[in-house]
Amino acid sequence: MFSLNQYKALLNELTSNGLVPSTDWSTRSSYETLLLRHDVDFSVDFARELAVVEADMGIYSTYFFMLTSNMYNLLSYEHQRLVKEIAKMGHKVSVHFDPTVHDQLEKFENEKKLFESIFEVEVDIVSIHRPGPFLENNNVSLCGTPQTYNDSYFTQMKYLSDSGGRDVMPQLAEFLKGTRSQGLHLLIHPLWWVGEGNNATQTLNYWLQKNVDFLKSQVRLNCKTYEG
Repeated sequence: MFSLNQYKALLNELTSNGLVPSTDWSTRSSYETLLLRHDVDFSVDFARELAVVEADMGIYSTYFFMLTSNMYNLLSYEHQRLVKEIAKMGHKVSVHFDPTVHDQLEKFENEKKLFESIFEVEVDIVSIHRPGPFLENNNVSLCGTPQTYNDSYFTQMKYLSDSGGRDVMPQLAEFLKGTRSQGLHLLIHPLWWVGEGNNATQTLNYWLQKNVDFLKSQVRLNCKTYEG
């Protein structure tokens, strides 16, 4: 839908207007603070591509990955390698938690410990997948770990999101215009900027086709009699 060149232009627009990217979610924000966040719902590969663009520009953000996704396997060798690459670049990596997978929110603690063990990081901020009820009480924490819809990030900062392929540029231009009193919490999904297509459906179909090609390559590796 968008492009990596457009993403670079977006980042330049943010930094040229005095916003300072940060991966520190524990410090009180100022009008200069930019918390750049990526919820990785579909593709770890696309997340890695976006991370390279940011690192090349000296910009570091927070990438949230799911341990319970039906779209990718974070425990696979390849995806572990990519997430560790992203962290090595200087970005923060953490958990994108889907509360509907569990019968109790306390089960988050299991995901947190597993993520910390595999990626050798401390999980001090978590992003909620499809937050729903969490928006009714923004200040709910997960076993003591703050989450990204807390008032500190959701109401006390300007929050913008490209969810569903929404174009954030008009709202961003409005935010940057005039005197600012808040920092910016910007949610960018890698799919919309790395994938190809003129709309959300085309971009998702592009991702689907890449997945088909990858899965076929894995079938060939694991079954010599496959002729597809």
